[in-house]
Formats: sequence, C-alpha cells, structure tokens
Amino acid sequence: MRTTLIIDDDLYRRVKAKAALEGRKVTELVEEGMRAVLGEVAPNRSRVQRRRLRLPIIPARPGSEPLFGGMSQDEIHERLSDLQVEAERERVGPSS
Repeated sequence: MRTTLIIDDDLYRRVKAKAALEGRKVTELVEEGMRAVLGEVAPNRSRVQRRRLRLPIIPARPGSEPLFGGMSQDEIHERLSDLQVEAERERVGPSS
C-alpha cells in the first residue's frame, strides 16, 4: 500500500543514511519500526542482511600477476597508495 507520511527532516535524513549504509530501502526500515511498535517480528529477519559494499576498483589484466598475492594488510595499503600516486601522475601528465 502507498501512503504519505509527514516526517521530521532530520529524522528522515538519519533513516535514509542508515538504510544506505545497510544497503536497504527506507521503506524496509519504516516497516521494521512499525512492526516493532506493534510487537511483531519482521518477516525473514532470521537470515543475515546483505550489505552493499563499495570497494575500490582495481584493474586487472588477463594473465597478469596478482597485485596483492601473499601480501600483508600493511603491504596492500602501501601498494594501493603507490597505485593511487601513479594514477594521479598519469591523470595530471608529465611535470614541466
């Protein structure tokens, strides 16, 4: 069912941000809250919620060596920083 609600702007912004962080829709959170007020259990809440993750895109070429094979977390962070610097240099072009 569709309906219109008048909701405090700050509250709506916070709900919208929480929904985005959890990879869910605002409608889902509103329904969940209404069910909680009524003392009902949300359907299908027993399974783990999927969360949308935004990972950095790292280009890979077929047949190339893995960029991070066998590296520690610190080594991976260092390599990512190096790749970021290289990409910035390519974007800006040669220094004059």
